[in-house]
Amino acid sequence: MNSRERVIRAIEFAGPDRVPIIHRTLPGAFRVHGEALETLYERYPSDVMLSPTRRAPFAFGGQIGEGLVGERVIDEWGCEWQKATDDYIGQVVVHPLSNWDALDHYVWPDPLRGREGLDEMVEVMRADRHEHYFMATAGTLMHRITFLRGFENALLDLAEGREEFTYLLDRIADFMLKRIELWTQAGADGILIEDDWGTQNALMIRPDVWRTIFRPVYSRLVLEIHAGGAYAHFHTDGVTLDIIPDLIEIGFDELNPQVWIMDVSELSRKFSGRVCFRADLDRQHVLPHGTPDEVAEHVRLTYAAFGGPEGGYIGYGQIGPDVPLANAEAMLRTFMALHQDPHFGGEL
Repeated sequence: MNSRERVIRAIEFAGPDRVPIIHRTLPGAFRVHGEALETLYERYPSDVMLSPTRRAPFAFGGQIGEGLVGERVIDEWGCEWQKATDDYIGQVVVHPLSNWDALDHYVWPDPLRGREGLDEMVEVMRADRHEHYFMATAGTLMHRITFLRGFENALLDLAEGREEFTYLLDRIADFMLKRIELWTQAGADGILIEDDWGTQNALMIRPDVWRTIFRPVYSRLVLEIHAGGAYAHFHTDGVTLDIIPDLIEIGFDELNPQVWIMDVSELSRKFSGRVCFRADLDRQHVLPHGTPDEVAEHVRLTYAAFGGPEGGYIGYGQIGPDVPLANAEAMLRTFMALHQDPHFGGEL
């Protein structure tokens, strides 16, 4: 079974030979660990092929986070970014639509701009003979609005029911739909949509507002992904329990929520077996501050909550500069061992 088959079987609950793995690394981890981290990744390779230039899912050029520390960079939407560290994407310091008056003269980005990222995927896929699972990002909805408008303005727009907000949301969705079409035509196996909808304690907006405004748009995106023959992936951080049923009903094939700031037992009871989880390990406490044994046990508990011999679980944990190399190795080693024994995951 090759890597591509392994990931697809995990998504479809069709019995992969082992738990598939996807690497997730902040740039600072390479700075801290250097060649040792590269060697570790060679020993425990990712089943999901990542962009060699981004070390992340494939993306069109002009994406957020591409500038150097201290440098101001304007992305394809006209948002001006600055970052203080290589570890994170930075923040928008100039929002081109902070005043709605600017909408009349706003120049919308061309979905074809930055297609060198698409060409990169095609070349890598050819060299790989498509033995790995290829994931590409279609972008983000709510985050893009906050980048264009500013976070406070965007929340006020929602509260006031501004027509301009709905118009902007639809234009962003149209852009993403075109990108989805381009990715699927090029052969991408999975399309990733990313929006962090939770705070540390709750959903950022009322669930009924989310369902009224955003659920129909996500549904459009998922329909296009499936029409193109790809799987739909969704990443979201924070406490998002209220909308996980909606994400499953919409048709997302795989979810990457921040499960360990929620009640994992409740998540497992309600959703295990209904959708594949790329369950985010605890990157606030366990991965950076736990012992290797604690990390291994943490992986086993996560697998017990969401996975099994039939699939439904993809091994995933963010390695940042604060994660000791021994903990990274414990995580990856345990991922590899999970499926050797159907009882290895233990019980919650």
